Amino acid sequence: METMKFPFSDAPNIASFTCCHVLEENKPILYVSHDEDGYWHFLCGGNHKEEDVRVVSLASILRIDETRTRFPLSRNQENKNRACKSAVFHW
Repeated sequence: METMKFPFSDAPNIASFTCCHVLEENKPILYVSHDEDGYWHFLCGGNHKEEDVRVVSLASILRIDETRTRFPLSRNQENKNRACKSAVFHW
């Protein structure tokens, strides 16, 4: 079995943020942000409260969403949306 190269310049164990909707309700990741502090956010695109936030490793996000190769690689201070799980993030 061929090992896939980790597609981010950040380490696989870097803390990243997602929401309970993605993690617990299996909603698709429709919003990706890489903020100025270097934190990644992978959200469903819906409205969120503070209690909806979940901290996960960057590697775990790649296991959650099979479209992981369509995520942007490492641009800071950017965010992108997509309409549905099958759409591509455009940078």
